[in-house]
Amino acid sequence: MNKKILAFLGIFAIVMIGYAYAADSADSLNNTLTISGINFTIPEGMTEDIAEEVVNETGADENYTFVTNSKTLEDNENVVIITVATYDQNLTEDYINDIGEKTTINNITGYLEDQSFFALFSYIQDNDLVIVTANDKNLIEEVLS
Repeated sequence: MNKKILAFLGIFAIVMIGYAYAADSADSLNNTLTISGINFTIPEGMTEDIAEEVVNETGADENYTFVTNSKTLEDNENVVIITVATYDQNLTEDYINDIGEKTTINNITGYLEDQSFFALFSYIQDNDLVIVTANDKNLIEEVLS
């Protein structure tokens, strides 16, 4: 399995474990959430789990360094994790083309990895790698609307 896929799945697993153990400290959100200058639509009824927020966490992968910001949204049945990693170098499609199948969701072209228990959609916007992960693919479509 590709190192990038393992890294993304590892991050997802860590966040889900944290989600399971986090105190219920969610705040209500408006309909729009902005992360690193990118706007996302918040599905109705979902709230932010403040305990799971990632702010300006630095990391490295291959020859890249990046700064990650992430928010976790939830309701009684669903979870959505929106992650934006800003890279110090220009990203190309080659960086993510082995993470799922190329597809377009709401006029955004990226790569979708759709498993039975979660879906992960990755795309590049400017110099940001955007990853939207949810336990239901339909939630990804809502977030990107």
